[in-house]
Amino acid sequence: MKNFYCVILAGGIGSRLWPTSQISKPKQFLDMLGTGETLVQTTYKRIASFIPHEHIFMMTNASYEDFVREQIPDMLTENILLEPMRRNTIPSATWAALHIMAKDPDACIVFTPADQCIDNVETFRDDILCGLNYVREERRLLALGVLPTRAETNFGYIQMMDKVRDGIFKVKSFSEKPDIVFAQMFVESGEFLWNTGIFIVHASTFIDTIDTTSANFQELVENVKLIAMKGKPFDRIIEKTYSSCPNTTFEQSLLEKANNIDVMQCHFGWKDIGSWGEFYEINNHDDNGNVVLSDDAMLYDCNGCLIKQPKGKMIVAQGLKDYIIIADNNVLMICKKDDPQTIRRFVNDYNFLKEKQ
Repeated sequence: MKNFYCVILAGGIGSRLWPTSQISKPKQFLDMLGTGETLVQTTYKRIASFIPHEHIFMMTNASYEDFVREQIPDMLTENILLEPMRRNTIPSATWAALHIMAKDPDACIVFTPADQCIDNVETFRDDILCGLNYVREERRLLALGVLPTRAETNFGYIQMMDKVRDGIFKVKSFSEKPDIVFAQMFVESGEFLWNTGIFIVHASTFIDTIDTTSANFQELVENVKLIAMKGKPFDRIIEKTYSSCPNTTFEQSLLEKANNIDVMQCHFGWKDIGSWGEFYEINNHDDNGNVVLSDDAMLYDCNGCLIKQPKGKMIVAQGLKDYIIIADNNVLMICKKDDPQTIRRFVNDYNFLKEKQ
């Protein structure tokens, strides 16, 4: 396993979990699940159970460096990669891959978000190691997917094609957050997996793929390769050119364009923590389908609601169905549960009002 690495992607702002998740301290640095650990701590601990800590890297925004150092004291200083600005997953992953390749040209890397819930850590380890061995042998890229349990419109779907080996298939198509009609068709067909957002790559294959599928990265990649060949540090050139990188994701740059990517069907009990609707799904429900994350709530004729407020604050609600009530960070938010995009509008309007004050 000497060539196996992990990059934890922890630079997002988690706007769909506002007002608990804020730009100043987003969800990955919070104990969202009430376990006594933040999401990034749980993710690091899970990875460190089978990958050496010196091979684990954290990619995050420069403004969150102190959170990483405080919450992950075992993280090596040189393994904390700080984005000068937010440019989504592909620029971050490209930077991390180039950084690791400069030390290990044969590196195989798993990229994982910091905000996921994994039920079976042992199965997760087995699946990740299987994927790392696969990309090392085949020099291909690998997405990780799980069988959908419902018609969910907030996840991406990967369509499987020909079987490559047990549990691994060629990718036929990718659909990002389909409407409910298509989501139902995808689930009923049995041909689609939910996209977990976890990707495993052979580093040089990944860089070559990015180089050929995105003209915007070609100059950056070639300059960094040239500098690395001379044995010089290249962080400065990345910082200079990062602002010119397209704001693009794994899905946009690889799943929709590359022809050398496969998908592995995994069974480790994956749950995303991307929105309050998804947060509702992973928590225990009472007899009326409500998720109440505090004892200080009195609900009358309420069904399918999510309630979260600080200790010592009482919430009384009547006649609500499929609503979210969140009180946190001096904000009380009440909105429909199945409309996460509306929360982004709330965030934008809230920030605009704060700037005017």
